[in-house]
Amino acid sequence: MKRSIMRNLILPTLGLLACLFQASAQDRILVHGRVVSASTGMAINDVHVRQPGTELGAISNGQGDFSLAIDGNKPAQVVATAVGYAPLYHTFTTAQLEKGEWAQLRLEPQAVELAPVIILPSAPEVVYQRQDLHVGDYFSNKEGLWVLTYEHPRMWHKEAEAGRQVYRQARLHLLDTNFVECCSVRIPTEVVGLRHDHAQRTIVEGVGSGWFAFLEGQELRLQEVDLATLHEKVLPWTDSIQGHVLGNNFDPTFPAFDHFAVDPLLGLTRTICSVQDAFRMELFRSEYKYMSGHDKVVAMDLALGTGVDAEIIAGYMTGFHNNIYFEPTYAPLFVVNDTLCVFDHYTHAIRRFLPDGSSVDQVPISYHQQRHWSTKLLQDPSDDAVYALFVRDRRTWLRTVDPCDGSLGPLRMLDHPYPEEVQVDQGYAYFIYRPYGSLQHRTLYRQAVR
Repeated sequence: MKRSIMRNLILPTLGLLACLFQASAQDRILVHGRVVSASTGMAINDVHVRQPGTELGAISNGQGDFSLAIDGNKPAQVVATAVGYAPLYHTFTTAQLEKGEWAQLRLEPQAVELAPVIILPSAPEVVYQRQDLHVGDYFSNKEGLWVLTYEHPRMWHKEAEAGRQVYRQARLHLLDTNFVECCSVRIPTEVVGLRHDHAQRTIVEGVGSGWFAFLEGQELRLQEVDLATLHEKVLPWTDSIQGHVLGNNFDPTFPAFDHFAVDPLLGLTRTICSVQDAFRMELFRSEYKYMSGHDKVVAMDLALGTGVDAEIIAGYMTGFHNNIYFEPTYAPLFVVNDTLCVFDHYTHAIRRFLPDGSSVDQVPISYHQQRHWSTKLLQDPSDDAVYALFVRDRRTWLRTVDPCDGSLGPLRMLDHPYPEEVQVDQGYAYFIYRPYGSLQHRTLYRQAVR
């Protein structure tokens, strides 16, 4: 009895559902089409084709073809959308629906407008920090990042070396490319700072002597060199190019010097160019006029014996380099894409030379006339880019200097105030910083500048 009742209920229900499904299927029509680019005529795949107001849709295949079951209302409209193309509305006419004709949908290319994105400069990241040691100096080469640390600084108190800082109980650390310390070595005496020669070898300059630092196996080694040799035969050579060593005879007490190249095999030296601060040279030589008669005679006697101009001797006799009006001459030479570029701030030009020493041209510059220029240029050894360093109050920023036209690139401000020992490498500005009034030790940071 119960089975017959259930049968009587289920069979009519199934029949009703079948009728509804059949009616629904009969109300839909299958349409076909192909989507192509209006500009090239090429088929477009992965285009979404749907009937507005419904959930009915399809996606074109690799040949641009699609088939879509739509509601049977005549005529019927579909819309095709794809990234990089304008939406297209197409109406299938009653005749097309009855004959089952294919439709070609031609999409017009359209640029995609994205919402504006604000890119903030990267914050400085810690490169090397210790709770027991201060970072005093650093240098990067192919072996890694060399960091000089110390426990206690000591200031020189001699008048001739006022303000010069010496590091006591110093150590030299070598970091790998991930800034993980590989090894370290203690420096035997007090240290002045890190230096490097034209081959980018690391040198530690101490108070009584210097050391070449190198990696031997898993340990750092130091090879001693006397200071006279270091200052007279190593440090004057700044770079090398095509079999020549580049250097200069810069003297911090004289307002002129020469850049030159030396062929170490032939022992030949050629001058690339001479740099002179004409204003201070005139003041330097004018000291002769204000000397006593006796001192002038001494200067002339020395000139006869040495072959040096008497006015030059007079400038040294009066100690003009200690005058408040005297400043060391600054006109560095950088190798940029195999071109020798002398940044001559006294002729307001970048003087460019070929590797053989022949002059190419002069490019006017004006960045050095800005009052906030720090009288310092930095070069990124990874791409030869040259940066001018500017300082105003608490802030420090860098701008690239184009050696082809002298123009300045965008401003790159460093986040931390009063950064020290700024250098540039692989698009990052490295610097030493310690927050004022904090217990934090001097720490090495870096910040992206490109």
